[in-house]
Amino acid sequence: MKGLSVLLACQLSALGLGFQCLVPFSSNRLNLSITRTTLFVQEDRDVWEKELEDTKMAIGRLDALEAAVKEDDSDLEQLSEEMDQVEQEISQLSFTPLCPKGLSMEDYKLAIRAYSKQPLSLKLALYTALKMNTVDSPYPTVGQYPEIVAQLYEQRLQLTSQKLEDAMKDAQGKLKVRGSGSIALDGKNPEAEAQAILAQLLEGKSVDEVQSDNIVKQQLGRKTRKEDKCATAKDLEILMNVLDDKSFFVVRGTPEEVPGGYVVRGANRKKSSQELIEALDAKLPSEWNGAVSYMRDITNSGLDPESGNVLEEPVLVLLNKDFSPETNWIQPLSTTIAAVTTFLYGIGIYATNDNVAARLEDLSSLGDISGVDWFNGRLVDVLLPLIIIQAMHELGHFLIAQKDKIDISLPTLVPFYGKLPNLGFRTDLKTSPPNLRSLFDFAFIGPLMGIITSIIFLAYGTQMTLLADPETLEFFPALSVGDLKLSTLGVGVVDYLFGGSGVISSQDPSNMISLHPFAIAGFAGLFIQALEMMPLGSTDGGRMSQSIFGRSGHLVVGGGAWLVLLVATLFIDQSGDILLGAWIVNNISQNDMEIPCRNEVETADPFRSAAGFALWFVAVLALVPMQ
Repeated sequence: MKGLSVLLACQLSALGLGFQCLVPFSSNRLNLSITRTTLFVQEDRDVWEKELEDTKMAIGRLDALEAAVKEDDSDLEQLSEEMDQVEQEISQLSFTPLCPKGLSMEDYKLAIRAYSKQPLSLKLALYTALKMNTVDSPYPTVGQYPEIVAQLYEQRLQLTSQKLEDAMKDAQGKLKVRGSGSIALDGKNPEAEAQAILAQLLEGKSVDEVQSDNIVKQQLGRKTRKEDKCATAKDLEILMNVLDDKSFFVVRGTPEEVPGGYVVRGANRKKSSQELIEALDAKLPSEWNGAVSYMRDITNSGLDPESGNVLEEPVLVLLNKDFSPETNWIQPLSTTIAAVTTFLYGIGIYATNDNVAARLEDLSSLGDISGVDWFNGRLVDVLLPLIIIQAMHELGHFLIAQKDKIDISLPTLVPFYGKLPNLGFRTDLKTSPPNLRSLFDFAFIGPLMGIITSIIFLAYGTQMTLLADPETLEFFPALSVGDLKLSTLGVGVVDYLFGGSGVISSQDPSNMISLHPFAIAGFAGLFIQALEMMPLGSTDGGRMSQSIFGRSGHLVVGGGAWLVLLVATLFIDQSGDILLGAWIVNNISQNDMEIPCRNEVETADPFRSAAGFALWFVAVLALVPMQ
């Protein structure tokens, strides 16, 4: 008998999702189909749970049938009868696959459908390439299709052409399939063949196109491609009509669609990048929804194929002008929780002072509520400086935003519990800064004013500690020497004002040092401001890095800082929990690049770069513990 294939067209219609399975069979070609039906989800929980159980049982039976078809001695008539029975059961089942992160449900369904329509040789090859095949499960089953597609999406960059070629040859060897419906690699062009195989499951795009999209997504951030907020073909048409005037920009080639918008390549006819942006603004309609930036080419086309570096020729990038962050309940909740943790921090620094506890207890036992007012006054001495430090930081941002006409969001306070009251504010940009110098100024001025204000409170509070009389001093809050040594700069200021030569830092780490509340607030504020200087994502330090090194350079700097921070959380015992908290917050909310400036061709000037490195040096001194 000739080695042929049998097609089991098993369509599980769930939210419009279809499956097909091709398995080998040493007999005549047989086409068995199951009618597609429309499904719905029952609201009654008991019914839903029963349907879920029935789904599992039906898929199990379908897998058993699929395995039986693979055996040469299977009874075709019996299989047909069993398939008819499964057909009736399948029509009543519900099935909703879990969509992998980063992929829409619609695209997920299309990918599963695409996978299900492939011949078994190709499905088995991809199944093998993912290393999902085992002794007990050598072939992909219908129930595994969603998981297989999810893994293909998540591992798409790791599936090299060589892996796919080897997996395909292995699958064809097992199945001995060379006939219709299978893709045989003849070795003449394995690279192109492997790329074509993977492209069938990557939304119809080639591997190069997917990699190019990923580069753009990484360099531009999520705010540039919000759902229903991307640049449209109509926006592109308006821009191209303006560019018909070749006096300021000569278009070369066809605009390239990228995630969130379009890239237009060509030559700048103006004397500078700023003049080009101004000429475009003068021509484009004021009510236009688009935003044009002039920047280095961030697609695969703009990379040197040998070095991988960004080429020098800039391009116009068209995006939607609405870069405002998506508002939801998380921002107000974060600020509320941070306000609570800050209040608890203020209470906590008095917890080690037995004199404060004794006084409150004595007044409470006498029914005197004045102790509450007295303690609230002590809390204000801690909380007010913390508020002023953050207010000065945000004032710096506000002044630059007003000067350069940048719309910014309301600040969101990030909570932290333990050795710090919070992790400072997060302020998002809603519109593009005019250039990288403006972005640098916005990022630099906030931490600068915050650090200066923190050092002023730290120094003034330490001086007030030295001038306090014994009766006042006994009610001051206290920090351990170990906590003070979390910051080389912070403990250095305290040491200097106490007389120098390690008067404080040389003591036993467990010793408690009474300090004026202003000093403790200044110390905490200094640490918080320094954390915001880390060159990660869209933090203030990240914005400075992007302004100095450009987007590609910032990816390298940020990757190094991310790794250093992660290692520090593992090996620095004193401040490991603080650094870990900052690392987690960055990965959750601040790991994206900042939105594009209008002109990103000209980076920050040498003076700004020197100022940035100087402030980073201060931040490192504030974050590195004294040994």
